[in-house]
Amino acid sequence: MSYRKKTCPTCENTHNKRGPYCSRSCGNSRVHTEEHKQLLSRKQTEYLYSDSDAAELARWRINAHDEPERPLPATEPLIKHNQFVQDGDLWTLD
Repeated sequence: MSYRKKTCPTCENTHNKRGPYCSRSCGNSRVHTEEHKQLLSRKQTEYLYSDSDAAELARWRINAHDEPERPLPATEPLIKHNQFVQDGDLWTLD
């Protein structure tokens, strides 16, 4: 399917692709206004100061710490003292 000839608003090349831009790189070259930057900054700050687990993990990563320690669940040993694995099968001794 062919589209009508258009001029890319970023690089001013003519193209007959879908949409106003000739490529993804031209489409992603948008300039943000100072108002928009302030809005993004405020929303990110609100998220990072929230009480969610995801926000806490993000704060840890931003501060270049290791992953926060999480207690491992208490589990029983996978193989008991009277069991063994042979050829991918679990055997139990009587």
